[in-house]
Amino acid sequence: MSKLIEQDLHRVMLRLPKDVIELMKRHGLMLGGGFIREIVAGLPPNDIDLLGPTVDRLKLAATELYHSRNKQARVLETKNAITHVAPPRTTVQFITRWNFDDPAMLMKSFDFTVCQAVVYWVPCEGSDAGGYWDSLVSDRFYADLASRRLTYTSPNRHEDAGGSMLRMRKFLGRGYHIDADSLAGIMARMTVKMTDHSNFDSIRNDEEGQAQVLRGLLREVDPLLVIDGIEPVDVEHEGLPS
Repeated sequence: MSKLIEQDLHRVMLRLPKDVIELMKRHGLMLGGGFIREIVAGLPPNDIDLLGPTVDRLKLAATELYHSRNKQARVLETKNAITHVAPPRTTVQFITRWNFDDPAMLMKSFDFTVCQAVVYWVPCEGSDAGGYWDSLVSDRFYADLASRRLTYTSPNRHEDAGGSMLRMRKFLGRGYHIDADSLAGIMARMTVKMTDHSNFDSIRNDEEGQAQVLRGLLREVDPLLVIDGIEPVDVEHEGLPS
């Protein structure tokens, strides 16, 4: 594991909204993935993904952000995340599907090395309650980002089988490329899921039947709605305290 170079960590912190920075410090939340990658690459980020130790902690932070911004946000909640959409502000996502209190475990959970980046607050012991910002990135993060290469990590996490395939398509559309080994890993995850299908024995030699199952796996994450693998469904503000 490596760290962001000091200048990049500074740039990331400068681009984060102040209220998000305070939430991260107060609730022990970590910034991961796409926001960091895009800032390092000099591109505008699509969203801010925050992860934390428990769903309750993330929901509390999401509620605090909603009220601190005078309820000026469209709130989308799914099995994966609570998403705050309030243009022109950057979308903020509180990822609830996976919980982490260890930045190293979070970093390793991302499916591509160009996503394996985490920024977090380290509190110092003592009465002054100080601390500092730190980071972790994959050893291949900078090299793969510079060459726009997708290296699949075969993460050990519960996820929709078609999620990495759809994220791969998104990256390819942005000018990234992928080698045969990483492509095979993504295909293998879908193949394993397909063979678990209750009707697989009947479609073992049926190409169209298998294609239908694969289409179903891909549609678990709607490519028209996907935001870095998170499928938002608008529930307005249900579940948020008034």
